[in-house]
Amino acid sequence: MKTAAARTAALAAVVTVIGLLPWLSGKDPALSLLRARSAEQEATRETLAAIREDLGLDTGPLMQLAAWAVGLARGDLGLSWVSGTDVLPSVLSGLKVSLSLMGASLVVALLIASALCAPVVMRGARDGSDGGVGGGTARPAGVRAIWLVIVNSGIRCGLRGVRGPRNEYPASMWR
Repeated sequence: MKTAAARTAALAAVVTVIGLLPWLSGKDPALSLLRARSAEQEATRETLAAIREDLGLDTGPLMQLAAWAVGLARGDLGLSWVSGTDVLPSVLSGLKVSLSLMGASLVVALLIASALCAPVVMRGARDGSDGGVGGGTARPAGVRAIWLVIVNSGIRCGLRGVRGPRNEYPASMWR
């Protein structure tokens, strides 16, 4: 319970700092938006005031952040300040790419870890040590760590080896 509260507080702090970045940068957010939208347009007081009024920047950073948080609770991520389009579709398309890359990197990491562990496992199986994991002291710490990551990932995903649940694995495997 404490961990969940700490993670929620950390997430809220990060979101708050990111939300306040336009004001923390020391530059006028309206001027930054004008430059992002159109670099050629002249930054007059009237133009900047119109941008502030249009986006509600004149209400201040805390009110902007609070309004965004209320919209977030309803599932509305808001509108892009630059393009004026909904943010949610771009977040979802970016999430698809990120999850695909994460899955591919997980597969590559597991293949590399398996290739690194295979000689030790095979040697342990050939020498007849318990469980084919490779004897307690002959196993380098790095190989043991990689092997434990693989086994722990499988257990957390509900995969079980031929020996059944975790408590049926030999004790030397968990050292």
